[in-house]
Amino acid sequence: MHPSRPFYGIAEIADALGLARQLVTVWRKRRSHGMPEPDAELASGPIWQAATVEPWIEQMRDRLGADTVPSASPELARRAARRMLRLAVLLLEDTPRAGPLARALHEARELLPQVAECAPDELGKALRELLAPVDGPAQDPASPDDQRSLRARVLGTVPIVSRVVELVTF
Repeated sequence: MHPSRPFYGIAEIADALGLARQLVTVWRKRRSHGMPEPDAELASGPIWQAATVEPWIEQMRDRLGADTVPSASPELARRAARRMLRLAVLLLEDTPRAGPLARALHEARELLPQVAECAPDELGKALRELLAPVDGPAQDPASPDDQRSLRARVLGTVPIVSRVVELVTF
């Protein structure tokens, strides 16, 4: 094996394995799958030297070739669709209430680790796209600017809700 780059971040590891960044992030946070500790932490995230992580990447490629990553269950897909629709409804109120909005946002974010562990098949990709607006820095549900921004992103996922429901219905 020859090094393809001197350093790796989460995105480069995910790319090398053909997996979603969220899944690699979950593995790192859970310290699972024997993932090595990063060589350094930057403001942008952890980094590994090629010599540290490439042997592990090769092991994971072999392992992933033998193991299949499970597809999202219809139950998880419907739960994600319901939670994002609930969030959209709350954001469409004349004056969105911070408490219910914060709970709905939290409930949608709870699904991120489960979705990250799903296979990168059509349903898995649709679920990651559906939950993308709630993945990232927390928004302040009481802030009108954050509400407007979140509303625009969440409403943009309505067509994805239809696709997710169609994928698990047929």
